[in-house]
Amino acid sequence: MRKNILTVSDLKNFHYVAEAVFRGRHTVFSAETESDAHAVLSAKKINLIILTPSFRAGIKPQSSFKFLGELRAPGSRFAEVPVILAAPAVTPDIISKAQKHKVSEVIKLPFDPVVFSAKIEETLLKFSHPREHPDIITGLPKKHMGELTIAELLDSGKKGTLMLIDLDHYSFACTNISGKALITCRNIIQEETDDKAVLAVMKGGGFVLFVPDLRDREKIESYAARLIEKILERIKDEKIYVSIGLAVSERHGKNYEDLYLACDRGLGEARKHGKNMAKFYRW
Repeated sequence: MRKNILTVSDLKNFHYVAEAVFRGRHTVFSAETESDAHAVLSAKKINLIILTPSFRAGIKPQSSFKFLGELRAPGSRFAEVPVILAAPAVTPDIISKAQKHKVSEVIKLPFDPVVFSAKIEETLLKFSHPREHPDIITGLPKKHMGELTIAELLDSGKKGTLMLIDLDHYSFACTNISGKALITCRNIIQEETDDKAVLAVMKGGGFVLFVPDLRDREKIESYAARLIEKILERIKDEKIYVSIGLAVSERHGKNYEDLYLACDRGLGEARKHGKNMAKFYRW
């Protein structure tokens, strides 16, 4: 799920690099002074702070540890916000102060963007709500988190197609979809989408997929038919049906709840008419 990250530093390149690393995944706010940082913290829910050992307070240097001391003060609503320190030199003194102020990680500058990104994602996950943890088998967001991301996109004005991709066995006696089948399906769906799409896994065997800007009926139905064909071909030994419910924003619902309801009804139509097909509830 997209998070809000605040970078606090008077090193402009530091802000540029952070924005470039997380573009498309998280929202990055930047502050060069203490007052700027407090303004962002007061206006936005910040999930992680990344700062350098010093920055400006007006025109004077400001110690990050003085700033952190204020944030960690008893009763402060920012006391539990995780912090990462990016320091040009990681000295024993820096480590000691970082530990005192509950800094989660100290990273040496300049940093490798790949390593830096991994450390940030690791910290965000560590301090996230258990419901935000990815699915153990597929590594995808769970349904609840996928729905929140899709709802945010729809609320921001983004339009597209919602798909509920349901997998079930030929035999009613077998209810669990194997991890291998789920991973294969995940791979097929990801092959057919770009990084703008939102994909989450549903409990019991299935996926929620939102494809932005896909709104033409013929293209949607062709897309869904291709997914079904590829899934059935690659997991034919699993004896699994594939049913897909389809709904398009604006036509079937402006918010996520209405769009999901229409999509779920479309899924019901697909199941009722023999499965291994994709259906709209109405068009």
